[in-house]
Amino acid sequence: MEFIDVEYVFNHRKENEVQDILCKSVANISTSSSESSSTVDLNLNITEVTSSLFLCSATSVHTSTLQLLGVTCVINATVELPDTPLPENTVKYCRIRVLDSPNQNIRQYFDISADLIHQISLRNGKTLIHCTAGVSRSATLCIAYLMKYHKLSLIESYNYLKLRRPIIKPNCGFFTQLIEYERELFSNNTVKLIYNEMLNLELPDVYDSEYKSLNYFRKKCKNSAD
Repeated sequence: MEFIDVEYVFNHRKENEVQDILCKSVANISTSSSESSSTVDLNLNITEVTSSLFLCSATSVHTSTLQLLGVTCVINATVELPDTPLPENTVKYCRIRVLDSPNQNIRQYFDISADLIHQISLRNGKTLIHCTAGVSRSATLCIAYLMKYHKLSLIESYNYLKLRRPIIKPNCGFFTQLIEYERELFSNNTVKLIYNEMLNLELPDVYDSEYKSLNYFRKKCKNSAD
């Protein structure tokens, strides 16, 4: 087994699989996550991002599950958790030590994680990436991979992954770095930062409607109480 411990330094083939799935998924956008075939039926909240990439929380990772899924590479994107339990046939283990904080530089890991996922895929292997909850850090790295190797824009990558795993929510600092990465890859942006008055900070526009709804209900509840 090869062990890769990524500290705080690091520095195409166009595939159509994700594009095809995205087009099909848009037609079924109202389908609930419990009915989606993208989540492996193991009651472990493991999401199949592509045929060679899985995303999950740390609590969903078990050696028997990895063997069942045929996983040959595991990426652990945490600082606070111990090393992932691995079956003997896992050939690569990558530890990316990053906190789920808007101030963390996760951008430095975009290429190293995306390249590794792609290399494993070319060898007919499968990668499982996890953080603590499978919501922010690991989701951010999956989105970077989709942009780099599946040539999806940031909004397409985010919407695609959101359809597959509705609970994803990269923190605002990570999303800002994804916006910068999209500009580097494609020389334009499909997601922009906008100021949210309620929170007094800039948010990616894909989050704005959620916070506007929250603010509306808060005001409504306050008015009812008055």
